[in-house]
Amino acid sequence: MYRVAHILLCLLAIVACSEQGSETEVTRPAKLRTVTCEVGSYMLDVNGTVEIPFRVEEPRALFNYAASTDGFQVQLRLKDNINSRPEEFSLTSVRADDKEQGLYYALISDMGTQNMYSRMVHVVIKLESGELKISNPVRIASSNYVSGITSVRLTKSSNPSLQRDIEFKYDATTRTFNAHIDDYISNRVFITEFEAEGIDSIEVNGKRIDSAGTPIDFGQDATVVAHTGGMHVTYKLHLSCFTGLPVLRIETPNRQSVWSKEQWVEGSKLWLDGMARFDNIEGVEMAIRGRGNSTWGYEKKPYAIKFTEKQEVMGMPKHKRWVLLANYMDRTLLRNRVAYYLAEQTSLAWTPHCEFVELILNGVHLGQYLLCEQVRVDNDRIAITEMTPQDNAGAAITGGYLLELDFHFDNQWQWHTQRNVPFAVKFPDEEDLTQQQFDWIINYIGEVERTLYGSDFKDETNGYRKYIDAQSFIDYWLIYEICVNHELANPGSVFLTKDRGGKLVAGPVWDFDWGTFSYNASPAAQHGLFMQWAWWYGRLFEDPYFKTLASERWAVLKPKFETVFDFIEREREYISESWDANFMMWSISTNINGDEWLTKDEAIDRMVEITRERIDIIDRAL
Repeated sequence: MYRVAHILLCLLAIVACSEQGSETEVTRPAKLRTVTCEVGSYMLDVNGTVEIPFRVEEPRALFNYAASTDGFQVQLRLKDNINSRPEEFSLTSVRADDKEQGLYYALISDMGTQNMYSRMVHVVIKLESGELKISNPVRIASSNYVSGITSVRLTKSSNPSLQRDIEFKYDATTRTFNAHIDDYISNRVFITEFEAEGIDSIEVNGKRIDSAGTPIDFGQDATVVAHTGGMHVTYKLHLSCFTGLPVLRIETPNRQSVWSKEQWVEGSKLWLDGMARFDNIEGVEMAIRGRGNSTWGYEKKPYAIKFTEKQEVMGMPKHKRWVLLANYMDRTLLRNRVAYYLAEQTSLAWTPHCEFVELILNGVHLGQYLLCEQVRVDNDRIAITEMTPQDNAGAAITGGYLLELDFHFDNQWQWHTQRNVPFAVKFPDEEDLTQQQFDWIINYIGEVERTLYGSDFKDETNGYRKYIDAQSFIDYWLIYEICVNHELANPGSVFLTKDRGGKLVAGPVWDFDWGTFSYNASPAAQHGLFMQWAWWYGRLFEDPYFKTLASERWAVLKPKFETVFDFIEREREYISESWDANFMMWSISTNINGDEWLTKDEAIDRMVEITRERIDIIDRAL
């Protein structure tokens, strides 16, 4: 480019000499004296571009404007700091006007930060001597910028509970100012400072405030409106805290310990900080005790909770009874959550709803837990007929029953079938179940089993289909196959319902943290279906009708099951900070799932890989 400019200067000199006749003086190059931008404001879309016209004086002055970025003599500099360049946008090229000499256009490109910005900048031309020719300042603003709020901050000096100053970052796509506090602070009312340009007033949650500093309750997202010239711009303020998950706080009387699975600690109170995702709960009365079989023996304990009155929790329907699953042995912390998501894609009547929380018990943070609906008979849970002790004859005695197949065999009302399957009655409750009802359901299950293993079991009218809802049994089995859950073979935590006048229905699913999404405990799952022989399923799969129905159900459900991969990625991001905090406190002492020493991403990637493999294996088999 320099050689071209030099040749051009020589040509100009020759022309000048020819015009002057005998004079031999060569015309000197025009000197660049000033740079002037057209006054105005220029708007940039995200990843968009805009041209800023500028003129130079003397118009014939030559400078390097067409080289690569590093070679530009033309630069953008910030008005407030002439030695700095803007971060949100950059100068990507300069072109000369094809008609008017001395007129140029600087092409400015947004860097895709999605920040809201409004910057005063100069066009600067750096001469070979090192001298800077600086234009008048012009404003470059993001297209989402309207005269309004430019920054939001919380200062430690105004908010003593903070460990440091907090600066909010603007998200242009949602028009939200976001910030995060590492520590847990339950009372998040902070003096908030705003910086703004060209506004008449600011409102927060409908109340006019002083931009120099005003208290805002960040328990929920705040709505901020900036008024200017008869118009207004609306923003959201979102302040996340701790790990970002909702925080469940429980206080027992005199902070007594929770040491028993049988003894409730009555008179306790519960608070839920929904972290702007869910409604808060303020000090409701409840009771707490331990729960689980083998899981109660681990360091990180699971708990059952019982409210005095029915309580809606985190958007889940009202109920008194809930559980806090510790997921102690689960390196992903996602096994139960993902299994329940898969079950929700099926025709099973009810699957437990659940949400992640941080648990603080008597002032001690115990890590991440899964707050989950307990398996209970109720209109908002397992919606079968609620029997009374008077339902001892006729149609009334036929249901509803909630049954569990449980190898632990530690229930009050339980028995083994002739084929040694351990059954227990979970509803009616043990104090309400009568001997007549218990005898009836024993005889009924015996009749189902005898028919299933009888010579005419395939008969459409008089075979097992008279007693069993085949579709529910298939959908239920598919969840165990995908998740690599061998509990159908134990069996344990396997539930069935028998409603009044109805058939045996499989479900709900429960307890998917032991050995699941892994070949560690079930190596046979690497090579094909591995639970089609478990419990009654070996006999069911001898029926061509059941096999065909399984293939048909798989064709319907497979696309739904494949949505789980997006779900896992969303959950991975959501629990990321919580995962780190949890495993700073707890180290897994078992080797059940085979991922105990992996990092978070390695463990979750392994879950994804095995789930994909299982879907492929089932697809080939069905």
